[in-house]
Amino acid sequence: MLASEVWPVRLLRLLFGGLAVLAVGAQFGREVVLPGFSPVNFFSYFTILSNSAAGLFLIGLALAPGRNRARLAEWLRGAMTVYLATTGIVYAVLLDTGELGLTLPWVNAVLHRVIPIVLFVDWLAVCPQCRVDYGKALAWIGVPMLYLVYSLTRGVVVDWYPYPFLQPVEVGGPAGVLLHILGIAVGIAAVSLLVAWAGNVRVRASQMRAAA
Repeated sequence: MLASEVWPVRLLRLLFGGLAVLAVGAQFGREVVLPGFSPVNFFSYFTILSNSAAGLFLIGLALAPGRNRARLAEWLRGAMTVYLATTGIVYAVLLDTGELGLTLPWVNAVLHRVIPIVLFVDWLAVCPQCRVDYGKALAWIGVPMLYLVYSLTRGVVVDWYPYPFLQPVEVGGPAGVLLHILGIAVGIAAVSLLVAWAGNVRVRASQMRAAA
């Protein structure tokens, strides 16, 4: 069983965390020189926010692995796993049309595929130090829901939405937006319970080995 303190884990977390931050930075550099660029719009994409947070979090764990023993840090690690899974799944189900627009191909692959997989593998490979209560796991849904509220509210004010499924004209009106939000909420709740269950299974197995 891998531990946060061993150097291969720290090195991989540092490399992939740096890759996530580099990908976000490269995409920012590509767009910042374009006419009409809005940094607020750029950082209003859940993909950008989740990958930025996950990248910095992985770097933090790599540089200070002892923090991973804290209950809060483990809860946050589970949250990051859920948020990146959300990024990958929503992209695959609702957004992957083959048209990348301004997004660099390698950045698209890193942000929507590589980092989500890395976070999930990290959660499975590096055993959590403690169980996550399923009630607390469901609290992970709070951040994506707040993000959706922010996106819809700002969209009404500035007439700009980060994703097509949040635009009433693209999905058949407010009812279509609500249907997509409900579907996403159910999906995130299911992923949250799955991530918590997978972590708790690993914790239980570790405790049984220790007792034996």
